Amino acid sequence: MLVFIMLVIMAVTYGVNLFLISYMRKRPQIDVVERLSMLLGVNMSVLFVDGIVLFVGKLLLEAAMIIE
Repeated sequence: MLVFIMLVIMAVTYGVNLFLISYMRKRPQIDVVERLSMLLGVNMSVLFVDGIVLFVGKLLLEAAMIIE
């Protein structure tokens, strides 16, 4: 189950990056520093949420094993 959660999180992370890169290609007037700040900001936010989801998922799996 945890492997499935990790695969979904990876798909979400790469999907967000794909949409962000396609958005930035449509707007060529963005300079390099702004592009980098958008990439890093979005990636850090997505990775933060991914970490929280994995942590909560691991806690739920541990709790389910204890209850059984």
